[in-house]
Amino acid sequence: MKHALADPDRFFSELSEKGMSVKGRHIVLAILPLATLLPLASADLGPKGTVQFNLIYETSEPVTIIDSRLIRCEDEQCINEIELRRLERIRCAQNECRARTFSGGYNRIIINFSDRERQSNVFKVSKYGAVFDVHVTDSELIVEDITVAFYTMPGFALFFILNILVELMIALIFIAVLDKQMKVVAAVLIANIVSFPALWQLLASGVEFLLLLEALIVLFEGVVIYYFMKKVIPIYQLSILSLIMNLCSFISGNLLVYVLNWEVVSLIPIMLAVIILSVLALTYLKKRYSARFIRVFTISIMVLACVSNSNYGMEFCLAHAISTLCK
Repeated sequence: MKHALADPDRFFSELSEKGMSVKGRHIVLAILPLATLLPLASADLGPKGTVQFNLIYETSEPVTIIDSRLIRCEDEQCINEIELRRLERIRCAQNECRARTFSGGYNRIIINFSDRERQSNVFKVSKYGAVFDVHVTDSELIVEDITVAFYTMPGFALFFILNILVELMIALIFIAVLDKQMKVVAAVLIANIVSFPALWQLLASGVEFLLLLEALIVLFEGVVIYYFMKKVIPIYQLSILSLIMNLCSFISGNLLVYVLNWEVVSLIPIMLAVIILSVLALTYLKKRYSARFIRVFTISIMVLACVSNSNYGMEFCLAHAISTLCK
């Protein structure tokens, strides 16, 4: 794959020498990014259960964190503790903790500091993507819910852009393999701009109807894509495309969030943008558009990826992308 992306002309010439047809080359180009796609996809699962705690120190002396625990309680009294599910856990840095837990339950956090152990009051996680301020005093932890509207919840912008990039890549694979029109991309984008925020909001209060909502999302996206492409693509192909996009998103989204840490997740938009641009440059755009258009389009996609990756320095990211692409 590195050889193909580094020198596409040589890659194509070698395929031609071996007698591979144009359609065969398209299939090869689809398989290359597909191998990278599966562990990275993250889309229609909606809010991922990552709760953020901002640590605000109000101690008389500086303290450091040794370890931390998250406890689930049966009620507000927290007399009896409930065994946490295997994937529920909390990780802390000096000024922030992130917990993977499910909404709708009572919780308590216990943090062992360098001077002593402190535990919090009992609090309830009412929504996915909840945010809390934790005031660290000399004797206890005071948890305060500061969760805001879903559009500004931590991770919404990141996962929204990830959703767009992932489904765009799947659509491009569909186009490359079946040699379809680029209008499919526009239809996929329109469908996801509507479906992702809606699913995020609906799942914010719980996952009781997750499977039903996922089925409705598959149906909705299929209908939208069919509306734009009904004259050129059979309905069964569009239905399969919608099902595959959402199935990959659902399965791989769980793996991504519950296996990888937040720092790795925030790097993925750049990875996906590079893969998308590679597929485009090697297939559709190269045959239909000028080099100048490809350069402008490429910079636009990289800007989108950099915006969602601001934790790593958006200015540096953009400068590096533009300087590389303009060589």
